[in-house]
Amino acid sequence: MSYITVKRYLDIVFSILGLILLAPFFIVAAISIRLESKGSAIYRQRRLGLHGREFTMYKFRTMHVGADKEGVYDLKGDRRVTKTGRILRLTSLDELPQLINILKGDMSFIGPRPPLTYHPWTFTEYTVPQKKRFMVRPGITGLAQIHGRKGPDWDTRIEYDMEYVDNISFFLDLKIIIITVINVLIMRNNYNCGKTVKPKKDYPYIWLMYITNDAKAAKIAEDNGVEWIMVDLEIIGKEERQGHRDTLISRHTLGDIKKIREAVKKSKLVVRINPIHHGTKKEIDRAVEDGADIIMLPYFKTAKEVKKFILYVNKRAETCLLVETPEAVDHIDEILDIPGIDYAYVGINDLHLGYKRLFMFSLLTDGTVEALCCKFRKKGIPYGFGGLARIGYGLLPAEYVLAEMYRQGSSIAIVSRSFTKAARPGDYEMMEKVFMEGIRQVRSFEDELRRKDYRFFLDNLRIIKEKVAEIEENIIKERGDV
Repeated sequence: MSYITVKRYLDIVFSILGLILLAPFFIVAAISIRLESKGSAIYRQRRLGLHGREFTMYKFRTMHVGADKEGVYDLKGDRRVTKTGRILRLTSLDELPQLINILKGDMSFIGPRPPLTYHPWTFTEYTVPQKKRFMVRPGITGLAQIHGRKGPDWDTRIEYDMEYVDNISFFLDLKIIIITVINVLIMRNNYNCGKTVKPKKDYPYIWLMYITNDAKAAKIAEDNGVEWIMVDLEIIGKEERQGHRDTLISRHTLGDIKKIREAVKKSKLVVRINPIHHGTKKEIDRAVEDGADIIMLPYFKTAKEVKKFILYVNKRAETCLLVETPEAVDHIDEILDIPGIDYAYVGINDLHLGYKRLFMFSLLTDGTVEALCCKFRKKGIPYGFGGLARIGYGLLPAEYVLAEMYRQGSSIAIVSRSFTKAARPGDYEMMEKVFMEGIRQVRSFEDELRRKDYRFFLDNLRIIKEKVAEIEENIIKERGDV
C-alpha cells in the first residue's frame, strides 16, 4: 500500500476526531463571530485543488462581510479584520473548518496550500513545472508554510510545493506538523509582508530561435513571430565532432552579424561565438560592436572558461551558456554560481555524443536534461534545450518534444533545420508559407498545452521513453550490432 493511500486514511480518521473533539470550540467561535459582525460565521471561498479542480474551502470568517472585494492581502492593522478575526488569525484557528474539506477529500492535513482560482494566477497561467504542485491534495499546512508562510514570493513558495510533491513521505509530513505546531504556539509568520498582488506574467509562449545568415530569411522569421535570430560563428572543433554526422555546420562569418542586425528590428540577435580560444575577446568585441543582443558560449568545460567569457562580454550584451559537454554538466553548480549568466541552453546534440548515447533525445529519458533544467530554474535563469521541428514532423515528433519542453519549464527552443526543409534556399515565397503555417501550429499547440494538467505531461514523457527506446533499437539494428 502506498503512502498516499495511507495518508488518505489518516486524514479521514483524524478529521473525524478533530470535528468531534473541537465541536465546542466551533460553537463558541461561531457565536463570537456573529455577535461582533453580521453575516455567516463560515467563510466560503473557491480554491484550486487536486489536478487543478475547483472546490469550496471553508474558514472561520475573520473580516467584515464583503471585505475581500477590496483586494487579496492582509496586513497588520488591517481595518477589515474583526477583533475576533485577529485572534483567530494569530492562532491560525480560522483554518479549523477545513477539517470538513479534509473529510470530504478536497484537502489533506499536509500539502501545498490551495490557491485562489484567480490569485496569484489562474490555473492556465501556472507553468507546467509549477502545475506539479497540484498532483497531491492541498493541505492546511505544507513545506512552503514552514519556510516563511507568506513571506517568500509566489515562485519560491511554489518551488517548495514542488519539492514536497517530489519527496512526499511520512517523515516529511511529521516534520511539517511539528514545525507548524511550534510556529502556531509562538504565533510566527501569520501576516503578509505586503500586498500579494497578482504579478505580471511573462510572455506566454516559448521564445523561438532561428539560425540563419540570410537577411531575407531572418526577416521572414521575425515577421512570423520568431523572437531570436542566431548568427552561428562556431567552427573550431565542430568539424571533428560532427563532420561525419547529418548535422549542419553553419560556417557563418563575422560579416554576417551586421547584415542580420540591419534586417531584423524586433527579434533579439544572438551570436554564437567559437569556444574559448586566443581570439575570443576580439570575436566578442566585434559581435557587440555590430549589434549582438546576446552572446552565446558553446562547448565550454570549466568554470574558468565561463568566467573569462563573462569578463570579455563585460555586460555589453546578454550572455547565454550552451551546455553541451559532460564536463560542463559535472561542474554546473560551480558554473551557475558565476554572476552575469542571463540564459542557458542544453545542446543535446553534442552532449549526447559526449556521453556516447545513441540518440540525442535519449538525454530526455535518463534525467540528464531534467536535472540541468531544475538547476537553471532554481537559479532563476531562463533556459531551453534541443531543436523543434514542425508539428507532426521529426524522428521524435515535435508535439512530444514541445510538451516535454513545457513540462521542464523551457523558455527557449531552437527551430530545427527540418522546420524549413520544405523550402529550398532562396525560395522566399515558400519559406514565408512554411513559417506562417509552422509557427501558427506551434502557438496553437502551446495554447492547448497550457490548459493541460500535469498528468498529461507525465503520460507524454512515458510515450517519449517508449519512442526513444524504439529509435535506439532501430539505430543498433542499422549499425549491424545485433
